Amino acid sequence: MRYSEREASSIIEQFKKSSIDDLDMLFNREALPGFEALEGDTAGAILALNPENPWWLKCVIKIAFKSPLGQWIGKKFITPFNESKKGHGINLFKSRYFPQFFRFDTYIKNAYVDDKPCLALDYRSYHLLIFGLVDELREIREGIILGRAYYKFPWRRQIWFVGYFVLCVLDTNFPRQKAPIT
Repeated sequence: MRYSEREASSIIEQFKKSSIDDLDMLFNREALPGFEALEGDTAGAILALNPENPWWLKCVIKIAFKSPLGQWIGKKFITPFNESKKGHGINLFKSRYFPQFFRFDTYIKNAYVDDKPCLALDYRSYHLLIFGLVDELREIREGIILGRAYYKFPWRRQIWFVGYFVLCVLDTNFPRQKAPIT
């Protein structure tokens, strides 16, 4: 299932009302998204951040994903992935200067939270600001993907849960609206 931008916005607004506990239950449904279902652009939004995130991490998230320089609006899945093959994608921003930024690799792995299959979006090979970030995705309804973001701090052994985000797969018959840049 693919959605128009208007439908995706409505779905995203519904998910913004969810608590971390509600999102945990949804993520535990274990549905693995396939490339055919994800290929192309998605609309996305950050839903709920871990309340224990350090203050400086909250600042980095705000600057990198929610600032006038570039508001994060989703992801683009570019090449196929499967259990033995990595794919690639990139984040999408409402920005005149950086409409696409923060590339990632895609592959299937077991999730940190329950050791069951998920789609990983791994930023570590690109050595940018978000070099320790790994997102884990599961399909919670057809065309709706829930993601858990994790970060590996260099000084910690364990990976840190950052928060949740949602993606809605966009229909290519409804081209993405050009939003005014503020």
